[in-house]
Amino acid sequence: MTEEFLFIKNDWRATFMAALSGDGYTVYAPRRKGGITLFAPCDSVDQIATDIINTHYPMKQVFFPVTEKMIDFSYCPGEETKSTVNKVDVKTAVLGCRPCDAASISVMDQVFNWDYKDAFYNSRRQNSLIITLGCVESDEKCLCTSVGVAPDSGEFSDFLVQEVDGGGALVRVCSEKGSAFAGEHKNIFSATPDGAVAIVAEVPVTFDGDKIKPWLDSHFDDQFWEDVALKCLGCGACIYLCPTCHCFDVVDESNWQAGERRRNYDCCSYALFTLHASGHNPRPDQASRCRNRIMHKFRYFVERFETKACVGCGRCIRNCGAGQSLVDILKRIEALAGSEEPAEAKA
Repeated sequence: MTEEFLFIKNDWRATFMAALSGDGYTVYAPRRKGGITLFAPCDSVDQIATDIINTHYPMKQVFFPVTEKMIDFSYCPGEETKSTVNKVDVKTAVLGCRPCDAASISVMDQVFNWDYKDAFYNSRRQNSLIITLGCVESDEKCLCTSVGVAPDSGEFSDFLVQEVDGGGALVRVCSEKGSAFAGEHKNIFSATPDGAVAIVAEVPVTFDGDKIKPWLDSHFDDQFWEDVALKCLGCGACIYLCPTCHCFDVVDESNWQAGERRRNYDCCSYALFTLHASGHNPRPDQASRCRNRIMHKFRYFVERFETKACVGCGRCIRNCGAGQSLVDILKRIEALAGSEEPAEAKA
């Protein structure tokens, strides 16, 4: 589709919210709850947190909840077990996620449509509209530009909103779905004023993301992983707050007569994650679990889907209880890769 630019001269959040609510969308936006910020349903623009670089919890929870009911079931001795699949049928709009969070959805789309099309995830995605807010500021934890995303990336969204110096917002139409919505709501947009310039944050590139995988390909067994693990608590904060991590467990919770099957987030930082019934554990120590996290994001996922499973949001760095930095780890890998003699020179 041809890229289209529109303009909203008033409060763009209120303008979009009114139009979305009128179309029957449940609007999810950054919201403060109990001292944290996360994407939650909002009925009023006053509920939206606007003074943050990013939310504590990622936007993926809108489409892939921390816990969700899959099936209700009931049973009685001598009778056939009855079950009902939970139906997800709601129009969902995400208002004001960052480009990194929007990029994570392209990762999740591939995972949940790879060898099996996940009905729960896809029901939410197919009935969704993603309105991304370009970043006007960043901090030292942001690393989007090092992994192929940018503070004004719009290719993973339906709309990209960019605030303009002096007021108003440029609105870039980024998808056919966005174009259809804009066509139905022409009244909320106005002509773009001459000289309107979007404010874009500066996020310096801190490492070369393309140099990571070649080193990982040949260093599965390396002392480096032991060194990384010395600072890891194995708490799982980085996993649970990552916008692209997608491991889950399925459990039945029931009493004598009824119950429900639920899908819950799981975490590869825990020893129990890979513990076999025999007692064998293929990842028996924290070093092997730290290695798996980096290998998955920058090697295995790249080999399978040709994209990194990291969008540079920086949540893992901001919320690590031990102060471990993914950027530091990757910069060390880049330095190690640069210090090794090229294969042709060895020959």
